[in-house]
This record gives sequence, structure tokens and C-alpha cells, in this order.
Amino acid sequence: MSDDLFDPEDESGGEEKPAAGKKKIGFLPAIVIDILKWSAIVIGAIVFIVVVVVITVRAMGGGARADTSRLPLHSEYERGGAEMLDWFSQIGDVRGTTRDEVRRTFIVTPHIGYRPESDATLQELIRREIQIREAIAIYFSSRSIRELEGVENRLRVKQDLREEINRIMVNRVRDVAFSRYEFIEF
Repeated sequence: MSDDLFDPEDESGGEEKPAAGKKKIGFLPAIVIDILKWSAIVIGAIVFIVVVVVITVRAMGGGARADTSRLPLHSEYERGGAEMLDWFSQIGDVRGTTRDEVRRTFIVTPHIGYRPESDATLQELIRREIQIREAIAIYFSSRSIRELEGVENRLRVKQDLREEINRIMVNRVRDVAFSRYEFIEF
């Protein structure tokens, strides 16, 4: 044996060996088999991920459909219950302190309800926003915490504020509601 790489003695009788990248398995080239194999792996991974997400969402209750059969129709609201109103919400937070010996800070966010067909009321609410804001601040600042806290007091506050706002305005408002109604002791 010689040290030469191209020694003719090592070659097998005239049979050609296929190149490394051009191997054939059956009737398909190896590259096609590799592409099909990786495609199957990617599709399997996607199916696995989708199944895990669906099971997780259902287990957490996110896939449950809302039961709308219990919701009253619009006509049921009109027949009874609360009046359907549009709400003026541009006043924002009103802050101040109560008249207590140990002052408490109040933070309220009022919304004023008016009839939907009354564009004049909306325009007046916009023009009188500062006056309304001031009336609300004065109302809360002139009361003690005993007069403001609790469900009954909150209902009375809503009624008093509605009457106070209607004294300021030409057009009538129908309701006052709060998205924030807090009293903080310092």
C-alpha cells in the first residue's frame, strides 16, 4: 500500500459511489426527504401549540361564551326600571377636604345624566362645567364625613347635587352618579 490518496488499488472495480449530497433513497432524492421531514416536524409543533393554547384558554374560562339570554332587551329598560340617559363625564376628579375636625380628603368623579334627545342640556353642561365643578367641591367641603359616607348618605348626596346643579342650569339634569367616591384620612 502506498501513501498516495489516489492509489488505484483501493478503488473497487468501476462502481461509482454517489456524492454525499446526492444520495437517493428509493425514488426520491435525500433533500426531498429532509424537506418533508422538517415540514412534518414544524406542522406537528404548530398543532401541539394550538392544542395546548385551546386547552389552557378553556381551562381558565376564557373560551366560555357570554350568556346573553339573561340580558334584558332595550324595550324592557324603557318599560320599567331606570331611565336611559346620556352621561356628561367631562368634569373629572373633584378633590378637597371635608369640614371635620380631623380633615379628610375627598376624591369624587361625578357624571351627570340627562335625556338623550336634549342637545341643549349637553351644550349647557359644557358651558357651565366650571360652575358645576365648583358647586360639587363646595357641597363636599361643607359636609362632615358622617354626612357623606354610607349607602343612604350617598343616595342623599346624589339627590342634593342633582337639585344644586338644576338650580344653576336652565335645562334639567336627571341624575348624578359617581365612578369614584373616596374619603381618605391623613
